[in-house]
Amino acid sequence: MTENIIRTVIITKSTDECKDIKTLSFNMKEENTNYIPPKPGQFVMIWVPGVDEIPMSISDCDINGNWSITVKNIGECTNAIYNLKEGDFIGVRGPLGNWFELPEEKSKNIFLIGGGIGMAPLRFLTQELYKHKFSFILIQGAKIKSELMFTTQFQMLDKNSTDIFYCTEDGSYGTEGIVTLAFERILETYSKRLHSNAITYTCGPEKMIYSIYEICEKWNIELHASLERIMRCGCGLCGLCAIDPLGLLVCKDGPVFKTESLKKMEDFGKYKRDFTGRKVKL
Repeated sequence: MTENIIRTVIITKSTDECKDIKTLSFNMKEENTNYIPPKPGQFVMIWVPGVDEIPMSISDCDINGNWSITVKNIGECTNAIYNLKEGDFIGVRGPLGNWFELPEEKSKNIFLIGGGIGMAPLRFLTQELYKHKFSFILIQGAKIKSELMFTTQFQMLDKNSTDIFYCTEDGSYGTEGIVTLAFERILETYSKRLHSNAITYTCGPEKMIYSIYEICEKWNIELHASLERIMRCGCGLCGLCAIDPLGLLVCKDGPVFKTESLKKMEDFGKYKRDFTGRKVKL
């Protein structure tokens, strides 16, 4: 379910995650008779009056209706959001889009693979998997140690049901290299019988996602990937998030797409649209 009404909320908490990245929390349940709890993978449109409205993944939610978004300071609107303080107001529209569907079987071999700000929806997903008593393997990648996200929260997960692997390109923490190399090394320790019972969830830079897709195709592993595109509306009107040749809209048909759709996307891993609607290389 989704909600397309802008609600004005107060920032209740601001947490520094790492360099140029913060998590902001707010309550969406108070005085909201039509409250719809979000699911992992869904997003919200965040409105900063006088600046812009942009899509952002939901990185956390609790039973009391406290939601979180995690923002990287990289542009005009993200800078405005990043600099919000506790007590400031913000406009929130959502939850929007589809979500990461949890496996039907507890016996599934589950992989979560993310990089950069793409860890935001995966953090929310880890909470749901943990709550429903799924075991899983989490692989997070970053260029350097100081860019790794949510490490404190991940350390609190039960180590009997969760394996966490960190990769840094400079080798400053965890394994030196990128997440795709770590993913392949881990898969090589499994038998082929286990590959057919595996499922992978991923979010991050699309070139990384495409490489994970190729690995999953090689090992016959089901993939659920969260894609990112420019969005003006978040509800299927502007068309900037359309993916050829299917015409699927990331805001309405996604942002999470499964293997069968990814196979048919000519744009996947190659192109996106700019603010004019023109295709540009990733």
